[in-house]
Parts: sequence; structure tokens; C-alpha cells
Amino acid sequence: MAPRNRDITIFGVAALIDAVGTGTFLAGSALYFTRTVGLSSSQIGVGVTVSALVGLAATVPWGHVAHRVGARPVYLGLLLARAACFAAYALVGSFPAYLFVVCLLGLVDKPTAPIQQELVGVVVGDADRQRALAWIRSTRNVGFALGSGVAALVSVAPVLGGYRSVVLVNAVSFVVAAALATRLSRPEAPSAARTAAPRKLAGLLEDRRYLAMTVVNGVLTTHMTLLSVGLPLWIISATDLPELTVPLLFGVNTVLAVLLQVPVSARVDTTLSAARSLAVAGALLAACCVTAVLLPSVSGVPGIALAVVAVLFLTAAELVQSAGGWKLSFDLAPEHGRAVYLARFSLGTTVQMLVMPLVLTAVVFPAGALGWLALGAVLAGVGAAAPRGAGVALAPAR
Repeated sequence: MAPRNRDITIFGVAALIDAVGTGTFLAGSALYFTRTVGLSSSQIGVGVTVSALVGLAATVPWGHVAHRVGARPVYLGLLLARAACFAAYALVGSFPAYLFVVCLLGLVDKPTAPIQQELVGVVVGDADRQRALAWIRSTRNVGFALGSGVAALVSVAPVLGGYRSVVLVNAVSFVVAAALATRLSRPEAPSAARTAAPRKLAGLLEDRRYLAMTVVNGVLTTHMTLLSVGLPLWIISATDLPELTVPLLFGVNTVLAVLLQVPVSARVDTTLSAARSLAVAGALLAACCVTAVLLPSVSGVPGIALAVVAVLFLTAAELVQSAGGWKLSFDLAPEHGRAVYLARFSLGTTVQMLVMPLVLTAVVFPAGALGWLALGAVLAGVGAAAPRGAGVALAPAR
């Protein structure tokens, strides 16, 4: 097997194992924290928010560390630190202890993704980077689905440890992923020029083009919140569709993401095509929002079919946004400071995940159709701004 293909396979398998653990935790953690630890839903929510805020503050500093010492040791260290934090969840017995662990986890959880992205770029090179990132995304979707099954199994079988097992499975998955990552080809040691902390990194916010694309891409990752919060809650609260519709939509999204992420990403191979893909993502998200407006007025099988159409728009937006975001985050970053730039780029997604659930539940849902249409207009407008923000012009169609 060619070295780059071998490395891509290792990244993919490690991502699969990581995602099985994460999927297990996401599917079973609420039961563990409420029934075993005895926390309330509001206490869990506070912990999730605090962890996200700590992660927001910690991401860029970790990017600087990776810039100095290299992405490989930082990535391995973060995986092992995450394993330790999730293992510590098994010892939590009170809200203060839970809050302490989530703060520690916040320091190492969110920063891992951009460091992994930098390591992929360093190990596999520019030519295969997009393919590698797409494979990682596809295998992670498979892992999440498998993890849900693992959570169901360990939760109902006391011999397997019950609810506490969901956090231990996740901890073990990070250790295994780290062990696999040690088999990756070793990138060249950082050069003196690379580790010299160039002046531009100190004034990164002055790079208006990169900042603009961080905001644009972050807003367009709203598809994550629409899938996890927006469409499920809207279907449950505003329509008479059966609750089975919600897992059906998750299933459709997962299958399509697994099958199509790699071929879609292969078509996004230039800065121009990446900017165009974000513009398309905005339009597709707008179409999803318009479809959501119609859902309360349609019931039965036609209503379920319309909900599937909404998730098809959303999934297509996810595919092109992911591919475009990966490409632009690398193309617009200077190679000498890429780890820091990628860490900054990831903040757009983190902020979106903090803000958009509140926007949907406190603004869009109460406003009904008008709220959904306004959200769609904003998403389409933000997407349309991508080519100009990236500093490229859309080529006229032939």
C-alpha cells in the first residue's frame, strides 16, 4: 500500500473508532448523568455550555502549541487527555465534580479537530488532503451510528457495566485512536522559519479575508444545529407527524453522508470551487428552511415525505459546506502559521453551536413561518457572500 493511502486508511480507522466511542457517549450520557450520577437536566446543560466556552478559549492556544512543536505530538496528547477526562466521568458523583471534569474536558476536546486537520495536511500532503478529510468524515458518520447501538447494548445489559460503561467505552476509544495515530508517517520536523512565530500570527484578526471566511463558514455549519435541534424539535412541537420521523431523518442523513462525502469532496479542488460550494450550501439551507415552513400544514405520508425532502436539502448543504470549508481553511492560510489559522477557523463552528440553538428556540420557532423564512434568507445571503469574502469571482457558466 502506498504510504499516503496507508496514512489515509489509518486516519479513517482511527476516526471510526473515535466516533464509535463518541456515538456511544452521546447516545447514553444523558441516562448516565441523570440516573447514575443524579444530575438534573439543567445541571447537565450548564456543564455542556461551560465546556463549550472553555473550548472556545482554549482552541487557539493549542493551535500555537502545535505551531511550535508540531501537530503530531499535540494531537496524540489531546487524544490521551480526552481519554483521561472521559474516564474521570466514571468517578463523578456530584454536580461540582461534574463541573470540574467538564472544564478539564473543554480544555482538550474542541481543540482536537483543527489539530487533526493540520496533521492530515502535514502527513498526506495537499494533493490527497481533501480525500483524507472526506474519508475521515464518512467513517465518523458510520462510527456514530455504531456507537448508538453500543450505547443501547451496554445500557440494558448490567453485566456490561450499565450506564457507566458509555463513558468508559468513549475513554478507551481515544486510547485506541491514539495508538493507531502513532503508526502514521512522521512529518518533517518544523523548520526554524515555521517555529519562529511570525508577526502576522499576533495580528491574525487583521487578516480580514480569513476572518470573513471563518464567519461565513461558521454560519453555514448551521446545518449541524438544524439536524440535531431545529428539525427534530419543529417536527415534534409544530406538526402532527409521528415521532418515528425524527430517527428516520437521522438515518437518511447518515447514510447519504457516508456514501457521498468522498465523491462530493473530490469535486471541490480549487479555491473557486470551494467558494462556490459555500454559496450552494447557503442556497440549500434556505431551501431546507422553506420546506420547514410547509411541514405543519402537511400530515401523514406526504408530511413524512416532505420532512425527508427537508433533510435532503440539509444533507446536501452539509456535504458541500464541509468540502468547501476544508479547502478554504487551508488555501487561505499561510503554510508557516497554518495550525494557528486552522484553530481560528474552527471557532466559527464552535460559536455557531453555542448561538444557533438559542436562535432557533427563542426566535425562529416563536416567529413561525416568518422566522424560518428570515433564517433562510440570512443563510442564503451569507453563502452568496462566500466568493467575494474569499477573494475570488464566480466564473460565468458556459
